[in-house]
Amino acid sequence: MNRRQALHTMMGALGLVSATQVFGASAFLSGALPTAVQPVLAEPEVALLSDLGETILPTTEDSPGARAAGIGAFMQAMVSGYYTPAEQQVFLRGLADLQQRSQALFNTDARSLTPDQRAQLLLTLEQDSDADYYRMIKQLTIWGYFASEVGAKQALRFAPIPGRHEGDVKIDPGTKAWANLLS
Repeated sequence: MNRRQALHTMMGALGLVSATQVFGASAFLSGALPTAVQPVLAEPEVALLSDLGETILPTTEDSPGARAAGIGAFMQAMVSGYYTPAEQQVFLRGLADLQQRSQALFNTDARSLTPDQRAQLLLTLEQDSDADYYRMIKQLTIWGYFASEVGAKQALRFAPIPGRHEGDVKIDPGTKAWANLLS
């Protein structure tokens, strides 16, 4: 999967119509990786992002969750390498806001939340139109997951060498989508 296909897959999964709605998309598509990327996030923040990603896309009987896709490391790479400094600041201030909300709601830091508490916290962020950082986390989770090997091969179906095109096939309910047809 190339950059354009990965971004297109994520946009389709989020119902977005333009790459301009995806934070960091312009730098990602240009392939302009800064010469010396300094990690923007500390290891505890990367671990927290793995927890949040697993809450957004949890492990099920059929497929591994976002943690198995290395979602925290993916977010670290994207935020550090492709977000503008202004977007990085929105992301970092958002993680601080998320910690404050966790303290206010549950009297503990976000890493110590139970899965149910973490889901409740994310639902409050979903309702908050000012929580741009939550939309960043959600976009990166979906993008990173479906662009990963576990997302493409286990959550979706993947044919490394697709056969001929069959435009009229019966699809049974519950059938997984094809990973390489989402672009």
